[in-house]
Amino acid sequence: MERMTRAHRGQTSFHRARRVGLVATLACAVAAGSSAVAIGSSAASVRHAATPIKVAIVPKLLGLPVFEANVQGARSVAPSLGIKLTYTAPATASAEGQVQIFNSLIAQKYNVITLSSDDPTVPAPVLEKAMKAGIKVITFDSDVIPAARDFFIQDTAYNTIAQGVVNAAVKFGGPDAQVAIMSSTPDATIQLAWIHAMKAYIASKYPHVKIDTIGYGQSVVSTSLTQAEDIIHAYPKVKAILPIDGAAVVGTAEAVSALGETGKIGVIGIGDPLPNQKYFANGSLQALFLWNEVNQGKLIMYVAKLAYENKLKAGESFTAGPLGRFTVAAKANPVTGATKNTIIFSTPLEFTKANYKQYNF
Repeated sequence: MERMTRAHRGQTSFHRARRVGLVATLACAVAAGSSAVAIGSSAASVRHAATPIKVAIVPKLLGLPVFEANVQGARSVAPSLGIKLTYTAPATASAEGQVQIFNSLIAQKYNVITLSSDDPTVPAPVLEKAMKAGIKVITFDSDVIPAARDFFIQDTAYNTIAQGVVNAAVKFGGPDAQVAIMSSTPDATIQLAWIHAMKAYIASKYPHVKIDTIGYGQSVVSTSLTQAEDIIHAYPKVKAILPIDGAAVVGTAEAVSALGETGKIGVIGIGDPLPNQKYFANGSLQALFLWNEVNQGKLIMYVAKLAYENKLKAGESFTAGPLGRFTVAAKANPVTGATKNTIIFSTPLEFTKANYKQYNF
């Protein structure tokens, strides 16, 4: 999930994938056949095999389960694609911290920078600098302004995930429920897009549902917990709280449980099922919506490789190995939220008490 930030602080570190040899890369090409992502037998492919593509993945901050799942998927396919992968991010959610990292990656002459942005505009100048230096820039989860990146991997259509969350909230609280939203920061691009889509859907489908307030937990569990408790105290008629950030999910469910509001106030949001198993089990969490974060990490690597090789074009489709076919948007779509050169990854999955144990992210 501007992919939705998550619950834990990390420490800055670099994790590097091993170099892929020429023989192994050519073997992958033979196995892949005519796939759009296959490494061919051309001179260019041999050169890429001898010199791996240097790709960095830079989420909003280190340590959050959603991004750890992305990295898990990315690492699983990077060697077979001839990619040398670096994973790094700020210790806390910080656009300025990301800018420092991007400057370092430019100096180290990386081939591709992939990122989930903490802010849509703050990193734009340095990313434009990277593009002028010949570095491909790919955003995922949370976008920057289009001029500052080559492609954006959008988690899912904004209208679709907004409808899922709102429908589940109405199912719990009724068509005239008072609800609140728990987000990360006021500037988080992806959360702003989801909030806009939820407001539009409520206005058209459930005009009697009222959004009482929006809380901001700064992608920190303790802050999210405090914010959620404040909402519960300040709005005694609230029927559901909708956390749309990973840390906010944990903090909100913990607040509902701690204040004895389990079953009285619904918690329906956007997040990973694995870090929230205890809340599904104790009934303080009713539903979460997300996508397969591990597979999204794989797609990030396929897109990085194809972008580096200049094989992606607006309006055309491509194959990302076993993940299937994807299309690069040719123009903006105000309904889905896609802009030109956006690749929509998936339809949202719904996690409930009945199925949450089936997922390991």
